[in-house]
Amino acid sequence: MDDLHRESRSLVTYLGKVTISGTQFLSGCTESAVVGLVERRALAQQQGVCTTGNSLLEIRPFQVRLHHLDDHSEASVTMDTYQVARIAYCTADHSVRPNVFAWIYREINDDLSFQMDCHAVECESKLEAKKLAHSMMEAFRKTFHSMRSDGRIHKSGSSDDFAEDSSTPDDLTPDDG
Repeated sequence: MDDLHRESRSLVTYLGKVTISGTQFLSGCTESAVVGLVERRALAQQQGVCTTGNSLLEIRPFQVRLHHLDDHSEASVTMDTYQVARIAYCTADHSVRPNVFAWIYREINDDLSFQMDCHAVECESKLEAKKLAHSMMEAFRKTFHSMRSDGRIHKSGSSDDFAEDSSTPDDLTPDDG
């Protein structure tokens, strides 16, 4: 399997999603959404209405797949797909639960309006959540590089936040303008 198609897979518990406001996302922006999702799941567990929520999260260039598994965590019952280019932010840095990985996704509605949804999954450990964040960073980098090289994104005069260690001389040449 070549580097562009490498993927990361992890068994997680899907906590759900909540719509959030804003378009500028900084450190801590998912904290209140994650607190709400964790509390909602705890309440559902107390009331005995919570399903197992076991899922398989796959992070790959261009898309993230969330396979919702059956009660035995063996077969995929449904699958949600998220385009990496529409993920605005992700983090594994939550004080309420350090083992939670969250991402903000730009969902496009039928009327072509959009909303920002914060999705969260609970991982087995803080390290696993951090690994997912790193995998998402790599997926962003590979997606961006591929989109730029095939002309879907044009280089601007701003600094390239996705610069890779394997930059070509063209990448290092400042724009005239």
